[in-house]
Amino acid sequence: MKKPHIRTAIPKRRYEIDTFSVVVLGDIESDDPVNYQYIMAYVDMGETEPMMYITSEENPPGRREHGRYRVRVLLGREERDMGSDDFPGDLDQFTDYALQLGARLLQLMDEEPVRLL
Repeated sequence: MKKPHIRTAIPKRRYEIDTFSVVVLGDIESDDPVNYQYIMAYVDMGETEPMMYITSEENPPGRREHGRYRVRVLLGREERDMGSDDFPGDLDQFTDYALQLGARLLQLMDEEPVRLL
């Protein structure tokens, strides 16, 4: 599975949705060639490793015509670029978007996320 290589990060928000525990990480240090603003990780209950990541990554200066940040989804061996905008740099806006995106991808549209932190 493709996944971010996180050295350190601070949990900013935690949620439960259906059978998933969801955490939003910030202040991320990574060995990857991108600068992560936030990472949302979905862990299925009973598992120890996330099964899906939604990331907010800083675009390089030459790729900021559509926004400062891009959103990517890492699910299994699949990687999807969801486009660029400025909103993924804001914790609240990224969290709202990523929760909706994750619910759609995991077919959890009838489930409400419960905020724990």
